[in-house]
Parts: sequence; C-alpha cells; structure tokens
Amino acid sequence: MQPTTRRIEGNFSQGWGVALFIIALVVGAFTTAGLIHKKTYRHPRDVTAEYLKQEKAKTHGPTS
Repeated sequence: MQPTTRRIEGNFSQGWGVALFIIALVVGAFTTAGLIHKKTYRHPRDVTAEYLKQEKAKTHGPTS
C-alpha cells in the first residue's frame, strides 16, 4: 500500500453569507429592542407616571 501524498485543499468560505445575515438580524433585533425600551420605559418611582396620579386622587382627594 502506497502512502497518500495528495494534498486536500479545504474550502472554508462556505456559509459566510448566511452567518452575516444572521448577525445582521441579531444586531437589528437588539437595536429595535433598545429603542423601544428607551422610548417606553418608566421607572417605578417616576412621578409623572399616570398610575401614580390616579392613586393619589383616590387616597388624597382631587387635586386642582
């Protein structure tokens, strides 16, 4: 049996397009989630929150 001296070249460039597409989707999802969070999040102790105004009106009477 003769030893094989043939060199086999690897093809490592397959799938990069799909990988970049998935990475772009992930970056887009994180960016969208961050923007939505930034525009809609209110801290629980936010004094301008609507639910606090309603709670104060129930316990302290109407504010004029």
